[in-house]
Amino acid sequence: MPTPSGILWPRDPHTAAKHDLLRRYLQAWFPILLHGGFSRLGYVEGFAGPGGYTGGEPGSPIIALDIFLDRLDLLRERRLDLLLLEEDRGRVAELQRRLDQTLSHHSSTPAELKMTVRRGTCGQDLLPLLREVGLLRSPIFAFLDSFGGPDISYELVRVIATNRSSEALITFGPTFLTRFGHIDKHAAAADAAFGHRGWRAVVDQPPKQKKPFLLNQYRETLRRAGFRYTLVFEIVDEGGHSLFLLFGTSNEQGLRRMKDAMWKVDPVEGVRYRDPRDPQQMLLDLELQPNTAPLERGIVDHLSEVGPRTVEQLRRFALLQTVYRSEHVPRAVRDLLQKGHVRRSPERGQLAGSSVIEVSSTARWENHEIF
Repeated sequence: MPTPSGILWPRDPHTAAKHDLLRRYLQAWFPILLHGGFSRLGYVEGFAGPGGYTGGEPGSPIIALDIFLDRLDLLRERRLDLLLLEEDRGRVAELQRRLDQTLSHHSSTPAELKMTVRRGTCGQDLLPLLREVGLLRSPIFAFLDSFGGPDISYELVRVIATNRSSEALITFGPTFLTRFGHIDKHAAAADAAFGHRGWRAVVDQPPKQKKPFLLNQYRETLRRAGFRYTLVFEIVDEGGHSLFLLFGTSNEQGLRRMKDAMWKVDPVEGVRYRDPRDPQQMLLDLELQPNTAPLERGIVDHLSEVGPRTVEQLRRFALLQTVYRSEHVPRAVRDLLQKGHVRRSPERGQLAGSSVIEVSSTARWENHEIF
């Protein structure tokens, strides 16, 4: 979305879905890490905003604070830092007011909770601030929700990715660079964001391949920065406007939890998911049992490339290389078996993790005609 000029602005459907995703993930992240024995955690935002919207909905810092305040019992003899950075002076003041208002519902500010609200930019000020408050030896969840420009430095992402048990959820807007990436100042900013100049080859891509090219480049940036696992998905509203979210983690449980949160997001009118890797770009409703046609296509593609695989191996393929949960695989495999597009070994009995699946020799594969 365009950068708002006022202190507050209306919340759009993308943001509603994104904030529900954040809420659900933090509800899992917070207790898991505290039960993991860490004495200090950090929740960080580089584009914190004013803490709310014109319709009265809470912003992401307030959503996070509410979650943490509801589980203060987990913070005994531990510490949680909220580090919130916002560039606009008026929004900083409004954010502080809303944080104070949220804290006022409790008898006092908990000693275990430390909040730092600063005026500054993510690109220039967040990394020095992380060092100043001493968070770089503790697990961090960084929500870097920019308005789509190349304004998150590779160095910041690298430091977070290589920090123990840390994760990042990043908003990515390829449209800006497809339109303005040829301008020197924007190209230089993008070089700093990607950590290299390879993204500039976007100018040589066909129009329909420009966004996928940039997404793949940035996903590779997250991997090169040090995140072992990455997840990319697209939220599309009823007008066809899209928002890309990238999640980086080095913990497989974190990846599972993010996918669980993603598929449990409350349906927002007109908002659906899309897997950027799906060649047919099918829109998927926000539901726990979604249309698995893109997953089925992905499974057949994968089997055609690597040969027979067990159901358990296909579950890991879905987890690591698609937007789907591993729990979606058995249903997709049964559909493919029923349609005759794959076969199994053994042919009879319960479909188990050890069951071997391969592409049927009778399937019409070229150009996805089997679907």
